[in-house]
This record gives sequence, structure tokens and C-alpha cells, in this order.
Amino acid sequence: MSSISNQLFNILQHVEQPGDFYATGQLEIFPPRLEVEGVGQIALPLLPIQAEQLVTIAEHAPYGRGLETLVDTEVRRTWQIDAKRVTLSGKHWQKNLDQIVSRAAQGLGVSGDVSAELYKLLVYDAGSFFISHRDTEKAPGMFATLVIVLPSLYSGGELAIKHQQQEVKLDLRCDDPSEVAFAAFYADCVHEVLPITEGCRLTLIYNLLRTDKKMPLPRPPDYRREQEEVTSLLRNWASELSAGTDEQLPKKLIYLLEHAYTPAELAFDALKNADAAIAEVLVAAAEQADCEIHLALISIEESGSAEYAGRSSRWDDDDFEIDEVYDRTETVSEWRRLDGQTSNLPILPFSEGEFCPPEAFEDIETDDVEFSEATGNEGASFERTYRCAALVLWPRDHYLAIINQAGLELTLPVLKDFCQRWESDQNSSLWHEAHTLAGYMLRDWLPESLGSRNFYVHDSAIHDFLDDLCRLRDTELLGRFWSLVAKKGFYNKAYSIALVQSAALLPWSEVVSWTEQAISISAITAQEACAALLAGLSKTKIGLAQDLSTIAHTLFMVLPGDPERFPLQQPWERSRITVSINLVADVLIGFSAIDTALAENVLDYFLAWPDIYAMDKILVPVALQLTETVNSRELLVVERLRNAVKKHLQARIAEILEPPADWRRDSEISCACKDCAELRVFLDDPEQSKWSFKAAEARRKHIQSLIQRHRCDVSCKTLRVGSPHNLVCSKNQDSYQRRVEQRNHDLDMLARLTSQ
Repeated sequence: MSSISNQLFNILQHVEQPGDFYATGQLEIFPPRLEVEGVGQIALPLLPIQAEQLVTIAEHAPYGRGLETLVDTEVRRTWQIDAKRVTLSGKHWQKNLDQIVSRAAQGLGVSGDVSAELYKLLVYDAGSFFISHRDTEKAPGMFATLVIVLPSLYSGGELAIKHQQQEVKLDLRCDDPSEVAFAAFYADCVHEVLPITEGCRLTLIYNLLRTDKKMPLPRPPDYRREQEEVTSLLRNWASELSAGTDEQLPKKLIYLLEHAYTPAELAFDALKNADAAIAEVLVAAAEQADCEIHLALISIEESGSAEYAGRSSRWDDDDFEIDEVYDRTETVSEWRRLDGQTSNLPILPFSEGEFCPPEAFEDIETDDVEFSEATGNEGASFERTYRCAALVLWPRDHYLAIINQAGLELTLPVLKDFCQRWESDQNSSLWHEAHTLAGYMLRDWLPESLGSRNFYVHDSAIHDFLDDLCRLRDTELLGRFWSLVAKKGFYNKAYSIALVQSAALLPWSEVVSWTEQAISISAITAQEACAALLAGLSKTKIGLAQDLSTIAHTLFMVLPGDPERFPLQQPWERSRITVSINLVADVLIGFSAIDTALAENVLDYFLAWPDIYAMDKILVPVALQLTETVNSRELLVVERLRNAVKKHLQARIAEILEPPADWRRDSEISCACKDCAELRVFLDDPEQSKWSFKAAEARRKHIQSLIQRHRCDVSCKTLRVGSPHNLVCSKNQDSYQRRVEQRNHDLDMLARLTSQ
């Protein structure tokens, strides 16, 4: 297995401190009471007339160059008012300030006590700016600058911050006058205030101080080396996946987080401590390596048997121990994107080799265990759940391979969506994506759905897949699907319509060859499916249907009936053989299009083995179905079948039909016991209509079961008076009624067959 999982884990072990070189945000506040010496109380949002008053009493803000402090409006055009002349109050202000400081410290990755010391009130009127510069440490313990923009109307004035090779531009304007925006950045960061184009920007500048002098001053986290190493690692991984030379290479990478997160808490901006730091490195590296990254929940659910340990007299979970795991599911779900929104990714499986490192899979802690007591025939059982949050990555151009891991039925809607969008605008990239996804599905999921009757895959899934390939006119993948059918056989009749539809897009000679191979494999065990496919193909290629002659002969020779065809078949196996109406109809239709002589032979075969191809159960319905279908009623073989069926019906209609003349009924009973002898006497008696049989329950049930088994014209009722009870047997005319119903049915069938 590739070592990429271990390599990624080892690199990230050096990432411990969360945070960034800057932090920013907005906060809804109660505006503070702001007073400035020489002006008085300042209204917020700032009024234009008070902005002019502030400029009047302010001084040009200087800048530092080496050990000098200079004023140069070509470098810095800003007005400043010293903190000693500014008073901030109001019962909510300190609480609001503490919140801002806390969020700034968290964003910068700083732990411990942090305080904010007001340094200046800055007034940026129209045209004000400050070119790129670094702040000097203006007080002991200072490590960063905090900028709070008070409610005021202005435009322009974005704050640009640079640190090493990273740069960000922040617009700190707030449209709502009840909000303030803030930004904090480390003191050694180069920053710049772009020109104010309109209005006036009123800003509080604070020094952020580390109050614990024993701890070193915080510095911005620098994980450039780790980020570069991860980026290189991810790029190499993506290249190896594209090359496809290593089948053991993980398709996605899963990095488990340290902290627990509920689905409601799962978001990139809610990650804690080292989780946040690792996420920052991986997000940046993934972007550079063209990889996708998501947050998700890893879940393992197990169930099985438990054993009673008997540690206490009362039932408790501690009284049970896990015995054996019977069922286990492993999934990745609850996907979250970088923007915090829920992703529409499906629930995916995972493998141990995708974890970083692989042994992290074994360290997932149990989230919940529930035991259930034994009930009835069921022993004690348990259900156990493991859950853990994780960062999940994969190369962006392997997105479809990841979707494909969800399985055939969950991937089909994605493929269908590609097809619909491609049909709307014929975008070649959409076709290529659909083709790629369908290729993965055909490689990973379709082989296990073919080759036998698979009850775990809905027939509609295969039909929908083939339908999508036809809509795309993807002859390459259709050919690969047909090749699979040829290799594994054809067992699912439900696929035949879609296969016949797809055959129209493929070379006919190859379709014939594939069908011949498939039916040679499956004809003995799946005649109905093979007949449906053959009938469908013969109807679509009427002029070339004779090319299917070899296939038709193969199918003919395995049709049930003649025991000499199956010398190894046991008598009990023959007695269990059943055929369907659809099988007979499809064989007659298909063979008629391929070879009329063969169709005549197969009809002779059906008529020769009435125990298998029963006249009333099979051949009458087939004759009616084919007669009432426009495309088949005029076929010679259908006319022959119709005549044979009509002759059968007419012979039965001609039989004398009249009710019994007396109470004598059929007395052929297989049992020779004394009780059954009495039953025979009762059935043979032309005068007796009722018989009361007083006996124990077992004897009564025996008589009743014989009457039911032989379909005697007798109804039974137990009279529960005295002991033992009486079984009252009353003769009826059920056989006559059945013949009446049969006569009416035969007349109806004959009329329908004759009217066509």
C-alpha cells in the first residue's frame, strides 16, 4: 500500500498552533458613548459636521522611519486624536470590546490572557490613505494591532495586509449602523490603508497586549514548509491516481480530528485548536494541488449477539458482553464545504487504507452501545456506534471516481443529471463527465450485477444505466456492457428492452456474436430471459433476423419437455419444471422472425408435451395474447396454435353439461382406513345429502383433509356440542358449478379467438 497516508500524517504532526496572520469579523453592538475632548459627544453613525469638527482638533498622523517620526502627507494622510482625549463608555461597550478581543485572539491563534489598550482615534476623510508600512511595538507585551471601524458612512479605505507570500484585502464597512467591523493583525505584518473616496472613516486603534510576561510574545503561525510539503505530496498522489499504476493507492484521504463535533457544530470556522491549524494547512495545500477538501463524519455501526455476564441481580448494560459482530457498516456522511454549507455528496464507504495513518482507523472511540435482552427465540443482542469528525481530500479531477464509491443506485441520479444537462446544451465537457462516471460504474458495479439473478440490485437500475448510455449515444461503453453480458451470460429478462434499444447503436454482427455467447451460457437456466432478448432483437432487425438462427437453435434444444434432452435430470426434478406464458410467446415470436420452419417445430414440441405446456394454463393464454396483438396475429405459427386451441375449447364445450340427477358423488378416495370407508359409503349413496361424523379431533381433521385434497363435492362444518365434536358433511354441486364457469370461460375465449 502506498505510504502517502503515513507521509501526510507525519508532516501534519508539526502543525499545532491554529490561527492566521490576521483576523477579521463583524459584531452587532449597542453603539458606545464616544466623547472627544474639544468636540464633546460624537453621534454614531458619524455626522458630516462632526467629522469636520474632529479634523479641526486633530493633528496629522506621523509615520515612523527608522528611529525618526515624520509627517509626510505623501506617505500618510490621516488625522489622529490621542487616546487621552478620547472617552468610551456605555454599559455594553466593555462587553462588546471583550468579545472583539476574544475573537481576534482566537483568529490569530493566541491563547492565554490578552488585553486591548486604546492607542489612537483616527479620522480618514476623503482622500486620506496610508501607504504600506509596519507598526512598531508601542507598549510592552504588544504583539498585534486591533482596528475597530465605528459606524460611519464612507467608501474606499480597504485595509490590505501582507505577511510573507500571503496577502488579504479587507473591506471593513458595515451597512447596518448597529454593527462594527474589526481587523487584527500581527505587528510585523506590512499593511496599507487605501484612499477614502467619499465620506469619512472613524477608526479606533488598539494595541493587543500579552499580559502574562512569563510567556513569549505570540508570533503568526508559519507553516509554509509544511504547506509546501503537503502540496507536493498531494500533487504526486493525484498524478499516480491518474496514471493508474498502483491499484492499492487510496482514492481519498481521511484525517481524523482530535475534537468531537456534532452535525450541528461541523463547520470549518468552528474547528478547535490544532484541528483548526491542520485544516488551514490542508485547505491551502488542497487549493494549490487542485484537490477537493470537505469536513465529514466517519461512522461505523455494528450489531450482533451478546452474552449475559450476570454481574448484578438487576438488568443493566454492565451485565452483558459483546459476543459476535454479525453486521457492520462503514460510511462517510454529513459533508460540509469550505463555505460552511452542506454538500450534496452522497453517503460514501471508506477503507482502512484511506486513513492518515491507516492505524488511526483502529483508534476511533465508541460513541454509543446498546444491549437488548433475549426475547422469545432471539438471544441477547447489541448495537454499537463509532463516530468521529474528519477532513477528507481527493484530487478534483477524480471527483467522479469518489461519487462512484457510493454504489450503483446512488450514483445513477448523478449520471442522469449529466445526461439531462448535456441534452439541453450539448456541452462536450458534460458528455465527457457523464462518460467518465458511467465508465467507473461499468467497471466497479455492473459486473457484480450480471452473471446471475442478483436480488440485491433493482432491475430498474440496470435499465436506467443502459438508457442513459443510449441517450449519450456512448457506443464505447455500450459495447463494453454487451461484452460483459457475453462473458457472464444473460439472466435478467428486465434488462432485455434496454439491451435491444442499445443494440440499434452497435454493429449488428457484434450484437449477434455477443448474444450467441451469452445465450450459450445462460440458455439452460434462464430460458425466459434469453427468449425475451432474442424476440426483441428479431423484431428490431426483421431483414437480418435470420442471423440469429444459431442462437434460436441453441435455445430450442434446452426448452423443457422431452426427458431425453436431459438424461441426467431426476424424475423429481422434472416434476418441478414450470414454464411461463411469456416464455412460450417470446419463443414463437422470435423463432417466426428468424426461421418459420423452426417456429413450426417448436410449436409441435409445445403440443407434444402437454404436462409442461398445459393447454389451459399456457397455450390458451398465449394464443389469445398473440391473436390480439396486431404484429403477430397473422403469423402462420400463431394461426396453427389458434386452431389447436379452438379445437380444444370446442371439444370441451360440446361435452354434455347438466347438474347431478341425485346425491351420488365421486367416491374415489385414496385412503383405505375405516373412517374413509364410511366417507365412501356416504359419497356413493344417492339418497343421503348429509353425514355426521362424531370422532376425536385428529380423525375429524383426517376426513376433512381428504375431502379438500380430492375436491369432493362436500362442504364441512364442525358442530361443537358434546364431546367428541361432530363433523357435519353436506353434499353440494361444486364440480358442476366449476364446469359451468369453465364453459362460460371457454365460450368467451373462443369468441375472442374467432372474432379476430
